[in-house]
Amino acid sequence: MKKVLIIFIIPLFGWTQHNFYLGVGSITTVANLTEGTESTQRENMDFGLYYGNNIKLSGKFMTVLEVFYLNQKVVLNKTRLSKFELHQNIGFGIKPGFYSGKHSVHLSTGILGVYVFDQNNEGNQFDHFDESYYVGLDYNYDVTNNISCNLGILLSDFNSISHFSNSELQDFTVLQFTLHYNIQK
Repeated sequence: MKKVLIIFIIPLFGWTQHNFYLGVGSITTVANLTEGTESTQRENMDFGLYYGNNIKLSGKFMTVLEVFYLNQKVVLNKTRLSKFELHQNIGFGIKPGFYSGKHSVHLSTGILGVYVFDQNNEGNQFDHFDESYYVGLDYNYDVTNNISCNLGILLSDFNSISHFSNSELQDFTVLQFTLHYNIQK
């Protein structure tokens, strides 16, 4: 499987640096968790950083390869004795989509490196860094040749159990509003 993936991706590197972007944006993360028998949600607004390559495959079809960092800092549970937090993600995604004029719509899928920490006030800390797969949907509008706006949603099933409280992270959703600066060669 790895050989097939490498054979597919290597020819893309010939196209990738012709149209790439750097982006920064606002993200809202909504985390679903259980505390004992009760289901709750926690959310936080923060920022994301993005680097991607737009690869036009035909007159209406393109794909995007994207690497990103999401600074989430969603406090899942906090007491005077402990803190459980969905802290940050590093991700890689593939976004096939269609474009027409200044508009494009993309399905997205990829892998995340998710960092969750759990600490108590006695100095003990449990760090959980693991992979999680995601799916999502993006809409992109080209404001100018160099500036574009992106609205997106990312859904990830990621489970993490707190060692210092009775909380358990079930999954999370990230809503993104991003500005991209496109660099074309």
